Amino acid sequence: MDGRDAFEERVEVKRLIGFLPDEPIFYSYLSGREILELSAAMHGLNPGETLERLEPVIAKLRLAEDIDNYAEDYSRGMKKKLGLLLAMLHQPKLLVLDEPTNGLDVESTHLFYDLIFETAAQGTTVLFSTHLMDHVTRLCRTIICEAHAGQQKGNPKSLQ
Repeated sequence: MDGRDAFEERVEVKRLIGFLPDEPIFYSYLSGREILELSAAMHGLNPGETLERLEPVIAKLRLAEDIDNYAEDYSRGMKKKLGLLLAMLHQPKLLVLDEPTNGLDVESTHLFYDLIFETAAQGTTVLFSTHLMDHVTRLCRTIICEAHAGQQKGNPKSLQ
């Protein structure tokens, strides 16, 4: 990745990737802000500067009022938003998102779309997995489809 050997330089490669799992899990005794600060410090970033840089994104995702609440009290959609912030925290070159809009309401889904377009426009490659084909057609330039057992053979594997 980015000219690096994924095995020999795995630590450096991992620094280039942000990941949002389908079901993000957080420490129950930390607030959203504390989780972001901890993650920033673990990435070797200044927590205060990182949160300051993320403030507009936190506001855009409508998490500003809840950022100091315990993450365990967040709704599924709020946890997904916090997970997205964590994935983007260190400004990765590759952002991998697994079912990123599960648990988001319609308004939050549109905010997510806007954020993904902005992120991609800034040069980040965004790879996401979803079963919602309407999301794929709205967001993607390249689509890779994997046929599952029992589906018709001959389906295209890659569409441009």
